[in-house]
Amino acid sequence: MTDPHGMPPHRPQPPYNTYAILALVLSLAVFPPLGIYFGMEAKKQIAVSGERGIELAQVAIVVGWVLTGLWLLACLFFCLFSGFSAVFFAAVTAIFGSAAASGTPDGF
Repeated sequence: MTDPHGMPPHRPQPPYNTYAILALVLSLAVFPPLGIYFGMEAKKQIAVSGERGIELAQVAIVVGWVLTGLWLLACLFFCLFSGFSAVFFAAVTAIFGSAAASGTPDGF
C-alpha cells in the first residue's frame, strides 16, 4: 500500500544489538578484554539477525585491543620500575646498612 502522494510506507529500522552496545561500554569503561569478546559475539549475532550496531561492535573491538595493549604496557613498566627500585634500595642498604643499623651517623 502506498501513500496517495507516491511515498512508500515508513519501514522501522531494526534495533541495535545489545551485545554491541555492551561491548563498547565494557571496552571504554570497565575491562577492555571483555569488550573484545562481546564485540566479536555481537558481530556474529548481527550477521545472523540483521540488527544494527556492526559499527559499534567494530569500534569496541579496536578500542578494546588498544586499551588492552596500553594496560599491558603500563603493567610492564610498573614491574620494571618495581624491580629497578628494589635493586636500588638493596644496593643502598648494602652500602649504608651498617651505619643505619647502629643508629649513629658514623657507624660506631
